[in-house]
Amino acid sequence: MNRFHVIDVIFPAIDIIRQELVAGGVSAELGNISEIVSDPNNNGVNANVVISLINIEENRISRDPRNYVRKDSTTVIFKNPAIHLNLTLLITSVRRAGGYQLALQDLQQVIGVFQHKCVFDASNTLALVPFPEIEKLTIEMVSLNLQQLHEIWSVLGGRYFPSVVYRLRMVTIDRLDDKPEGQVIKEIELDF
Repeated sequence: MNRFHVIDVIFPAIDIIRQELVAGGVSAELGNISEIVSDPNNNGVNANVVISLINIEENRISRDPRNYVRKDSTTVIFKNPAIHLNLTLLITSVRRAGGYQLALQDLQQVIGVFQHKCVFDASNTLALVPFPEIEKLTIEMVSLNLQQLHEIWSVLGGRYFPSVVYRLRMVTIDRLDDKPEGQVIKEIELDF
């Protein structure tokens, strides 16, 4: 039986995005941007770009209403429907040396990588092969207005760095640990 925990899909999904950026020539690390912006030494960050998870939301439209999965032709496993997640990523240029122009170039490079490739699956992303529970990831830019941008950076520490927000779609959580099994109903008998 396939068993995995939430951390077994969320972290690998975000790390695959980091690997794609690095392959595209972007110096990127995963990190909590609120800790980094509050530390004058960048909290030990050696990369020019930091990827931070700032929100997790459920995609309820994709939810399967069935509470079972067929094990074979005669047996079903009762379970809750899988949860499909959208992860909101804040990608921030934390480059201190070189100034604002290089920070903007970092963001332009990030946008270029995801413009070139925005869908990741096992056929085009080798890093997904060890994670069969991640069928496909899609990344899209999120356009924020000034108020939303202000709110995000206020929560993160109030100090703005050049950044872009992306939504990573379809990280699926589906656990089958020790769920009860039952027989498939083949006929219904009515007695009047």
